[in-house]
Amino acid sequence: MHVIVDLCVVPLGVGVSVSEYIATCERTIKTHGLSHHLHAYGTKIEGDWDAVMACVKACHEAVHAQGAPPHYHHHEAGDTHR
Repeated sequence: MHVIVDLCVVPLGVGVSVSEYIATCERTIKTHGLSHHLHAYGTKIEGDWDAVMACVKACHEAVHAQGAPPHYHHHEAGDTHR
């Protein structure tokens, strides 16, 4: 199943700037080879359902690995049945 996900991950308790965490998520998405587009309030990721959800999980793990224990995560998903 083909899906488009809009992902927003915001680390908590890391100070005002979260740019390094956003950059980590973007690098993680690139390593998964999925179509994506960074925008002002998150990132649109498109691909096979399992691949996209694995990518979302990898983004969480990458942010935790940077030392941001809790973080807010919001995503919306729509499937296109391709």
